[in-house]
Amino acid sequence: MFFVDVLETEGLGNRSYLAGGPGSAVVVDPPRDIDRVVAAAARRGVRITAVAETHVHNDYVTGGLELARLTGARYLVPAGAEVAYARVAVADGDVEPVDAGLELRAVATPGHTPHHTSYVLQEAGRAVAAFTGGSLLIGTVGRPDLVEPRLTEELARAQHASAHRLAGQLEDGVSVLPTHGFGSFCSSSASGGEHSTIGAERAANPALVQDVETFVRELLAGLDDAPAYYAHMAPVNTDGPAPLDLTEPRRADADDIARRLAAGEWVVDLRSRVAFAAGHVAGSLNFEVDGQLATYLAWMVPWGRPVTLLAHSADDLARAQRELARVGIDRPAAAAVGSPADWVADGDRPASFRR
Repeated sequence: MFFVDVLETEGLGNRSYLAGGPGSAVVVDPPRDIDRVVAAAARRGVRITAVAETHVHNDYVTGGLELARLTGARYLVPAGAEVAYARVAVADGDVEPVDAGLELRAVATPGHTPHHTSYVLQEAGRAVAAFTGGSLLIGTVGRPDLVEPRLTEELARAQHASAHRLAGQLEDGVSVLPTHGFGSFCSSSASGGEHSTIGAERAANPALVQDVETFVRELLAGLDDAPAYYAHMAPVNTDGPAPLDLTEPRRADADDIARRLAAGEWVVDLRSRVAFAAGHVAGSLNFEVDGQLATYLAWMVPWGRPVTLLAHSADDLARAQRELARVGIDRPAAAAVGSPADWVADGDRPASFRR
């Protein structure tokens, strides 16, 4: 009997998966903070024997390399991806054993990237689930414009062909388990729901109900801007991300915060917009910790600019640090916990906005 556990990364709109049998499991598209994956495997009482990437990711820093090192698992990366570290180069049709009677079969599905690979989970030789990464999503497909502008139309056509390839190989009842599409900007359009099957996608997904010319025309016309920080993710993932460091950042007092603002650094207030409007450090910027903090802060901050975080609580600070590390903002320059009264120099008053 197999299982599939979903690991949500809601702030980025992505999912990772732990799938396996009674003794061992594979992880598909793991997040950077792999402690969540290790904990999920421990709850299941399984050993992670394989880590599989569907593609070199453009929207987050992968935890795959570190997870494979930590667990001794085989690290499966599409053969067409040029990476700077040792991996198991996966080609179309390759099969990876997962547990007794359970295996993972690679299916080349270019489109989101040229090397994109989906993985079909097979129990006793029968397909039961498809991990489709950024290929076939729920009600849509992954966007084809994140690699190279000159390849966009070609990759859009490849998305159409890949969707048809999956639908042609798999029965209607096979679960569709994408990585993107739950608020991620890697999706070409809004997702169609939380759960799906090949049959449901065959009946409604534009890639499977439209002819290729209509599909490509409408797909390209509907693409929005992608977050600016995406340009930095593939190089990090190609080179091999450093292990995650979530140790507490150095604490900043009011004088330190003032010095950092004067130097042109970013000071980010993580509290709610209502609290920020009522009182804040003049010159600080408000990005609420609740919501898509990492996506929007990483989109707007000049890449590499030092960031100091101001939070209501230590828990909020830790949440923000974890969120930002997922997109490569690894170490806040400094941080402070409390309220605006703690963050401004003696004799100064917090700034505010009139309601």
